[in-house]
Amino acid sequence: MNPAAMGLLLFVSLSLFTFSVTRRFLPLFVMQPDNRLDNRLERVMGVLKLFFGQRRFLRAFERVHGIAHVMIFWGAVVVTLSTIQMAGRGFSPDFHLPGFGGTRVGLAYIFLKDLFTLSIMTGCAMAFVNRVFFRPARMILSLEALVILNWIFWMMVMDLMYESTLFILTPDHIEAQAAFLGGFGKNMLMFMGLTADSPATAQLHAVGSWGHLILGLSFLNYLPYCKQFHEITSLPSIYMRSLKKKGALTPQRLEDEDAVFGVGKIEEFSFKRGLDMYSCAECGRCRANCPAYLTDKPLSPMAVIMDEREHLKKKTNLMCRAALHKLKKAPEKALAVLEAWDGEALVGGVISEDAIWACTTCGHCVSNCPLMIEHVDNIIDMRRHLVQVESRFPKELTQFFKGCENLSNPWSLASNTRGDWLRNLGVQTPEENPDFEYLFYVGCAGSFDDRYKKVSTALVRLMQKAEVNFACLGDNEMCCGETARRLGNEYLAQHMINFNLEMFDSIGVKKIVTACPHCFNTLKNEYPQFGKTFQVIHHTELIRQLTKKGVFRAGKKFSGKGPVVYHDSCYLGRYNDLYDTPRDIARFIPGVKLVEAERRERTSFCCGAGGGRMWMEEKIGKRINIERFEQLYATGARTIATACPYCMIMLDDAAKEKGMEEEVEIMDLSQMMLQSVGD
Repeated sequence: MNPAAMGLLLFVSLSLFTFSVTRRFLPLFVMQPDNRLDNRLERVMGVLKLFFGQRRFLRAFERVHGIAHVMIFWGAVVVTLSTIQMAGRGFSPDFHLPGFGGTRVGLAYIFLKDLFTLSIMTGCAMAFVNRVFFRPARMILSLEALVILNWIFWMMVMDLMYESTLFILTPDHIEAQAAFLGGFGKNMLMFMGLTADSPATAQLHAVGSWGHLILGLSFLNYLPYCKQFHEITSLPSIYMRSLKKKGALTPQRLEDEDAVFGVGKIEEFSFKRGLDMYSCAECGRCRANCPAYLTDKPLSPMAVIMDEREHLKKKTNLMCRAALHKLKKAPEKALAVLEAWDGEALVGGVISEDAIWACTTCGHCVSNCPLMIEHVDNIIDMRRHLVQVESRFPKELTQFFKGCENLSNPWSLASNTRGDWLRNLGVQTPEENPDFEYLFYVGCAGSFDDRYKKVSTALVRLMQKAEVNFACLGDNEMCCGETARRLGNEYLAQHMINFNLEMFDSIGVKKIVTACPHCFNTLKNEYPQFGKTFQVIHHTELIRQLTKKGVFRAGKKFSGKGPVVYHDSCYLGRYNDLYDTPRDIARFIPGVKLVEAERRERTSFCCGAGGGRMWMEEKIGKRINIERFEQLYATGARTIATACPYCMIMLDDAAKEKGMEEEVEIMDLSQMMLQSVGD
């Protein structure tokens, strides 16, 4: 190999790569700051599990595709060292990395390198076949992806050609002792008549070495301009992943002087969101179980990130200039440069308002993304801009916000009727029972919806039977702020949160039980963001505790309709990992035949109510609650067990819409338990 040519190749390719990567990363400097360097040990452990361990690729969910990716990933990690050695041999034929060469470590590496070269070639072939012939619905058929797979495959072919001809030209080469793949290639070429004296051998050796390096370095320079940029950004992206509770949104610091009230421009996202955009591998796992996408809504979590990335690329030149001003401590000039943008707006343009409002915040996209992209927070940031900056939102939410602001409930019912449901149940208030152990936080649905008031009553009777020391706020209870927050009205949500925190503090609340997963998630995972932590349990956890202690014993046989299927609430399951507890309650009840839906537990399908969707009209595509009802009905179950007011309401409405309310019964687990153990 020619040292001068090798030096020129490396200088040009690495210089161009440095320029391209700098140009990609500079725009992140004008995006919003975000502390993602805390808890270093936890972050490092996450990198080991999620980046190097490829944990999310090895789930049962479409495992074949995941295995192909793991084979290519680990192959690339191992073979890259060989590529560096090959480049070094362009200057000195005997070059090897320190500690390698003819040492045990070096020979072990050569064996592994051949093994992983084979792994890459096999993984590329598997991925190619899967994409072309067995492509799952989540995945787009991308010409770029197919070109990249072929590109990587031929890089390995070139490496094999280099190694095979090396062993023909240098029969006593030390690496021949361990290179089983290269040895196989050598034997094949010699069988075809090639020898050390054949001109074709030297020519193939040159083609193999230069071909591998040119393909590798050109691919390196292509990375910043294609979806494979995640090969560079995924490690820092995973290291800087969100460490907040799964069910919590990122809070807005409304009191800050330079607070950003949502995101209307790409630069108003945090720099981590920009890193997410670059990191998206377009695998489609985020939309594989997205209720909006699968019912023909104009929302695809993957498309949101991809479209934002393309928008970021279009603004790159502008944002690079702004970033240079900012780095020179001239923020006014940076702002003036950014304001010169006259292209398409992010919100309502690049990302349509219909897409922004279609999200149910079910969390499947986030829980299934192998690169830990934060799709839900991304969408909520844009909702915050629409609500708090532009006052632009679906017209039916006007009544919702007014009801929450003036009467502290979305039904816009008189707040002094909030406790009417418990008047004759003998329930005490904190004033009447100041030594209560649990505050039963009923929530808006449990206080105002006729269907769920029956669940509140059932839970009260169960707690009374078990002699649980609890109290209810009655008319003094206020909405927890969960839905307002997910609809983008952070100001209203924080007003309710702060009011509740002051009230809870004044009456000495330490433990809270609630029958609503949305209240449960917010009180448990989001209230601590505002300075107060409580022991919060869901009513299914309390009931299960009481059964395990023997307070409740198996009673009457289940008298409901047919087999029972439990529907996993997104906010109870995916966000808080409560999968077994509700099922244990169902199994505890004599006579219950529990069946399972295909989409269950981590891959459960949303009822369509989350993210404030219950308060909006669903005019586009198939209704999500109908889709979920049909999935549950297909199990043969004739009783659908729930543990969430939103799920009960949505599935009950679906049954009525399909004219099946007499055939299928929707019951909360507390109602089923009370039927069994109650007097």
